[in-house]
Amino acid sequence: MTFPAPTQYAKATPSDVGISFEDLHIPVNGSDQIHCWWIPANSASDRVVLVFHGNGYVLDQGISQKFAIDIEFIPLHRVVANLLLVDYRGYGSSSPGVPNEKRVFEDARAAFAYLRTQRKVESRNIVLLGRSIGTGPATQLAAEHPDAGGLILISPFTSVPDAAKAISYLNAFPIRLLSHNRFDNLSKIASVRIPVFIAVGTVDDLTPPAMAQALFQKANEPKRLYLVPGAGHNSVISVGGETLLDQISAFLETLR
Repeated sequence: MTFPAPTQYAKATPSDVGISFEDLHIPVNGSDQIHCWWIPANSASDRVVLVFHGNGYVLDQGISQKFAIDIEFIPLHRVVANLLLVDYRGYGSSSPGVPNEKRVFEDARAAFAYLRTQRKVESRNIVLLGRSIGTGPATQLAAEHPDAGGLILISPFTSVPDAAKAISYLNAFPIRLLSHNRFDNLSKIASVRIPVFIAVGTVDDLTPPAMAQALFQKANEPKRLYLVPGAGHNSVISVGGETLLDQISAFLETLR
């Protein structure tokens, strides 16, 4: 239930909507790889936003006329940053297998290492962005890399068991005992020593605003919290629109 990877989806790439990109397969170990897209910023930039998407999509499904502003990703390449978008193993054309917390963290580390070693991006120019389940690997990397530039969490949860409580029919099960994918962001956020931006919809009933506020309270300065009026869990990008993009762009402009 944590990783319901789609198996049927329309094949698409950023070039289908007129966006330049590079199709990448980044090695994770001797046999596995993660499928990624590198999308350069419209204007030359040293900064890269490393993006970890939610659990119900593959990269191909992030393509629309507005480049997924209605689904998953934020078109930051238009404004201030290059993007590296990651499909976890078990998703899309990444290596097959059952995703879990350990493997997703390995995928995240491989993407970060690729930026450092292959793209020669300085750690301070790498900003980590996660949405929903993607806030797990983003927060983990942020705790491991106090040299990174910043952390952006969109629709974050305090932990997977906490998020499961918001689903009424799961309340009958001992989720904390059954869950092998905890993604305990709340216990890690105080260890993050880089600037933090958190956004959540005000009517999100899967990762409620209270979770974002709990993370914000424990996060170190500098930090920002933005509540997207009237947005739910799966509409935070579409409802937030240009205002959310402006909020994130302003945050990026404050980074060293």
